[in-house]
Amino acid sequence: MSPIPPPALPGSLADLDLRVDRSAELPVYLQLKQQLECAVRDGRLPAGAPLPSERALAAALGLSRMTVRRAYEALVEAGLVEQRHGAGTFVRGQALEQPLERLTSYSEATRLSGYEPGSELVTVEQVPASGRVAQALEVEPGAPLLRLLRLRTADGEPLELQDAYLPPRFLELSIVELTQSGSLYRTLDTQFGVRPLRGRQWVGARQPTSLELRHLRLSRDVPVLSKERITYGLDERPIEYVLAVARSDKYRLVVHMAEEQAGY
Repeated sequence: MSPIPPPALPGSLADLDLRVDRSAELPVYLQLKQQLECAVRDGRLPAGAPLPSERALAAALGLSRMTVRRAYEALVEAGLVEQRHGAGTFVRGQALEQPLERLTSYSEATRLSGYEPGSELVTVEQVPASGRVAQALEVEPGAPLLRLLRLRTADGEPLELQDAYLPPRFLELSIVELTQSGSLYRTLDTQFGVRPLRGRQWVGARQPTSLELRHLRLSRDVPVLSKERITYGLDERPIEYVLAVARSDKYRLVVHMAEEQAGY
């Protein structure tokens, strides 16, 4: 009786010609990880493509499930795939990148990453300045501020929740224009002739709150990037204080570095 052949590779992996060499020095799971990584980076496995289950791929290649699991975990750590509870493992899309060495709006950073920015206005209200917000905007405690809570999207997918506070001179900001343009900086320029010059930003990481979980559609095991920023106009007066949280699995902060002088 001839041996039963292993099951064929499922889906888009059937054309990838995955092979492992058990006699090689490189561990088998890393061989598999590298081949899948090459397929993701050269586009043979496009964003959103599902990977087969650990059981199916292990059976197709004659490997243990633990070996396939380690390969998948290495791909997750490299940021190339994501594991969705109850759904499987999928190739991640390109992360939105925001450079930290210059002031860029969310809309600009999103377009530069190849996505279409979007915005949903969650809350618009007038609030009294207090504590850190008053200090950041250089106004007296109790001064009226305009608060804008917005959900920012990329190709329709929730990516960042921004809680922005504007000083009293912008209380008459046109919400209609802001909604139409989707860009706060563009609206400030059009309506008030105010443009951002520079900013100060602090970045951290933490677990999301229940509000952030709901709006960003996160699972509890995904941390968020927390950002605090003060933006200044051409006259060096603060024009915005914003507290933002972004999905760490979809967002990357980039710093370009160069040595200022020779030597070590």
